[in-house]
Amino acid sequence: MNGKKTTEILAFAGPNGNEILFPVATITGKGDGPHFVITAGIHGAEYPAIVAAITLFNELKTENVLGKITIVTIASVNAFEARTPFVNPLDKKNPNRVFPGNPRGSYTDVLVHYLFNKIIAEGDYYLDLHGGDLVEALEPFSLHHVGVNELVDSKSRELAQYYALPNNIATTTNSSWSDDGTSYANAAKLGIPSAIVEAGGIGQLDQDSVDLHLRGLKNVLRHFGCLKGEAFEPIGQHYYRDFIWLRSPVKGIFYCAVKLGDSLRTGQPVGTVVDYFGNLLVNIKAPVAGKLLFLTTSPAIAVEGLILGIGIK
Repeated sequence: MNGKKTTEILAFAGPNGNEILFPVATITGKGDGPHFVITAGIHGAEYPAIVAAITLFNELKTENVLGKITIVTIASVNAFEARTPFVNPLDKKNPNRVFPGNPRGSYTDVLVHYLFNKIIAEGDYYLDLHGGDLVEALEPFSLHHVGVNELVDSKSRELAQYYALPNNIATTTNSSWSDDGTSYANAAKLGIPSAIVEAGGIGQLDQDSVDLHLRGLKNVLRHFGCLKGEAFEPIGQHYYRDFIWLRSPVKGIFYCAVKLGDSLRTGQPVGTVVDYFGNLLVNIKAPVAGKLLFLTTSPAIAVEGLILGIGIK
């Protein structure tokens, strides 16, 4: 097998005359091995993941790759170019809530349909690179779906484990936070071991988070036989059986009373929401005990606005 590296812009017709573009970088190794699909930029303002995906492509040499690696460096180009957190600016939909997509839906539905069916579904393994968005700080963590079958569940867990982030969360469609509509859950249901991996946040391109992603990517590729070299076995990771997302019942200004990484107690005050004159509207308390894994850093909170996420052991 002759190794090669290629780049291309895949183009698809979207609704209302809009075009859907995916920048795709591919590495074909000189030996046989699995096909890994890697996506970044499903949320276009999560920058360390995007830069790590690009850096991986540029750093890897074909003679060290076994099999094939397909990398979508920015899956939501519109959101990246518009600096839009969470959603695609054309229809205000979150791409990571509408998988596997819909070819007859709005722009994001169609984008996800092509991303899933034309790219992700072609892989033997799938990693979706993320981080905290423009208004989110987080402790690095991985998510993997369970409940498909023993093989897919175990391999998905290995993907999360060997990415070597400190926190790993198993989720299902019926978890407190449902993974229905996410990239990794739908890939797993298709029989493709998958994980979402998160590092970085609050709109920053910090090298430490890029390096965390690169270390994890190379270790996973080595562990699954797609990259030459010995994988290291991560130690000291924390595993969680559920993920609770806390939202505000009112709109207003949120004053936070906890810090990222805190161990929270059930009923512990986590902050207050006041109105636009400073009058107290509500005290927010932790609904469960667990570790604070992500936190909204913006004080502007809408009704049902996301405040924080708690990992439960």
